[in-house]
Amino acid sequence: MKARVALLAGLAALATGCWEQNAPEWFSQMKNQPAVQALESGPALHPSQPLRPPAGTIPLGGIEPRINSPVPAFMPQAAALVNPIPRSPESAQRGKYVYDIYCKVCHGADGLAKLDELPVAKKLGQFGAQPVPLRTTPGFTDGFLFTKIRYGKPLMPGYPQIPAQDRWHVVNYLRTLFPTGG
Repeated sequence: MKARVALLAGLAALATGCWEQNAPEWFSQMKNQPAVQALESGPALHPSQPLRPPAGTIPLGGIEPRINSPVPAFMPQAAALVNPIPRSPESAQRGKYVYDIYCKVCHGADGLAKLDELPVAKKLGQFGAQPVPLRTTPGFTDGFLFTKIRYGKPLMPGYPQIPAQDRWHVVNYLRTLFPTGG
């Protein structure tokens, strides 16, 4: 008898949790909430255009054209690039912000890549890939530095995820860090 009552109570408890609750004022279902589907047209966009990718992501069409070379920074196309961002304290500040995120871990806050102060640089140095001190930057064009940040190589990784404008800001920051050869 006790087993039958317990069984009926258990079935009643289970049955009450399974019914379809359609009253949104009482309990809305997750399946009924608004959601954006991939490649869905956005209300603020033209009806035939899909939603744009979020800021900071690589768009479906890709990024700016690549320089096809084993070491792109040394190509004439790289040297010919002209920095469209004027040097200013604001640009250098933005460049320092981006540098601190992506570059500081290997090159250090001062750009001198001191192995005894930088665990990542020390580890890379053990494998023959010691980061280059950035005091050599005054000897290179802005286009070279911009391209080097984008592609890296031969031992430095490339950072194509950094937007082009921010790469130019990093170049401007490096020009303030080492204005005359440091």
